[in-house]
Amino acid sequence: MNNREKILIYSLIGFCINVSYISGNLFISNFSEVLGASKSFIGLINAILPFFSILSAPIFARKAARLRRKLPIIRSGLLIGAFFSLLLFFSHDKLLIFVFRMGMGVAFGATTGLTNSLATEIDTEKRGRYFGIYSAACSFGWAIGSLLVGIVISETYSNAFLIPVIFLSIGFVATFFAVEKNTSIGYYGIDFQTLKKFLPFYRTMFLRHSVATALWAFLPLYLEFTLGFDRLIIATIYFINNSLQVITMPLSGHLADKIKKTHIVFMGLIGSLIFFFIFTIIKTPIEFMLLQILVALSWALVYIGISSLVTSYSNWNERGEAMSGLSMSLNLSSIVGPLIGGIIYGLSDFVNMIYILLPLCIIAIISSLFLKEK
Repeated sequence: MNNREKILIYSLIGFCINVSYISGNLFISNFSEVLGASKSFIGLINAILPFFSILSAPIFARKAARLRRKLPIIRSGLLIGAFFSLLLFFSHDKLLIFVFRMGMGVAFGATTGLTNSLATEIDTEKRGRYFGIYSAACSFGWAIGSLLVGIVISETYSNAFLIPVIFLSIGFVATFFAVEKNTSIGYYGIDFQTLKKFLPFYRTMFLRHSVATALWAFLPLYLEFTLGFDRLIIATIYFINNSLQVITMPLSGHLADKIKKTHIVFMGLIGSLIFFFIFTIIKTPIEFMLLQILVALSWALVYIGISSLVTSYSNWNERGEAMSGLSMSLNLSSIVGPLIGGIIYGLSDFVNMIYILLPLCIIAIISSLFLKEK
């Protein structure tokens, strides 16, 4: 299998995973609100999935090391996710939603980091380019998932969980057309030495993304129940953002191969700070739609920039560990952001939640100034 075929298959798998992730998450806060959950409990419902993803990812990484293969683990995760998505479809209780999202966390713990790692191993000389293509496919998955969920939940929120059932099954089938290099025998998930080596990159991502995950967890709730937006309009806002990343991810990957990656990260963080603030002052659908241009570009610069820095700093044997660590930092921020955001939102409102969390992004900008490029 040549590199072109590899990136197509890996991108298809990543696409299916991301369609499933966004469709099961976009309106989970709104669904939970209708089921009677408090803002704090909504934060818990959002946080429990990445929490179990963090817990399970090292276990699956060790299993991949023993097998010296990632694809069997990815297949298992896709099946687990399809099963728990089906359970969520039949659930109409906030406690059951909370419990079944634990299973979804395990599913994504088995798939996301390992699939990302596969995409970085295609060609070390063109890593930025191939990972940019793969990331664009993942973003396109988020875009399609956003639009699909906006269509299917017009009558009931629970219809959203049928989308992961379908697409995780497609991803499962796609894995049988993929090939991989043997995983290093020394690949045992994230360890202390790897964490220490890559901590500056993880820290910068964590700080920025904690603000973002709080925003994205509660934005649909704010738009529907405070500003009165239609569900399809909300889904369209997300669709625009994620569609634009199909362009901005490869562009950022190309830039990462041409200019200093630390500059790319810094620009993305400055853009993030600006759009976080703008979210607090705009009120109309068209304003939210136009803002997604800056959102998509900023996130692509941060994500591709830090991912490229991590892969360039890592050797072959530790690359899987390093990328798993990056996924873990994203998952950790996906726990902290909604938890803190839910507490603040419950005591105040969405706008004040963003203002209180905004200093984290400023600290991330300062942190990025100390990143070094190999």
